[in-house]
Amino acid sequence: MRSETLTLGVVTGERDEIRIVGRPDLVAALAQIAHAVTDLYGGERLVRLLAQRLMAAEGEMERESKVLDAMLPPVETLTDAATTQLRWNALARGNALQEFGAFTSAQIAEMRGANTTNPHVTTGRWLTSDRVFAIETRSGRLFPAFQFEQGEPRPIIRRTLVALDHQARGWELLAWFTGSNGHLDGARPVDRLEDAPEEVVAAAAYQASLSED
Repeated sequence: MRSETLTLGVVTGERDEIRIVGRPDLVAALAQIAHAVTDLYGGERLVRLLAQRLMAAEGEMERESKVLDAMLPPVETLTDAATTQLRWNALARGNALQEFGAFTSAQIAEMRGANTTNPHVTTGRWLTSDRVFAIETRSGRLFPAFQFEQGEPRPIIRRTLVALDHQARGWELLAWFTGSNGHLDGARPVDRLEDAPEEVVAAAAYQASLSED
């Protein structure tokens, strides 16, 4: 966890500050946003809203999705370009889920023929061991369907996730798997999992190396 005090402006000769606590990368991102927008009309309000949502979120994965949700309401404070980008991101997410589908933990257990009262135990273990990844939605946690064969994780998924070295997660992973990839001559990793697994793993390793720079 990281804490940082953000200066939002000066009121009657005194600095207007807010202290935020959260995951280091999210706190750093919020600090950059504060530096960029606090002098703009409505910027202080946007930063306060983001900070409040960040600190109120429970759990690391929920915090990540809450930050994105927090950025959506005060649309009047965003530029046209930023608003357009958010809409494109939402559209890309919806298109990916529509094309490939996604399962709940209960649906995966049903496909496997598992008789269990808590199907989340198995999928939770798979997440911990990087055998699959999940996305957080308002309806709950979902697992993109291309990761499975007959209810079991495809081995290539773990190899790819390990190569990515936790440089992306959740929706970012879905975007990487379903987006055009220059290392694959423009093909999408999801389309090459079966016929070119080694190339997909190499592309993932290359992506991880870029993130570390």
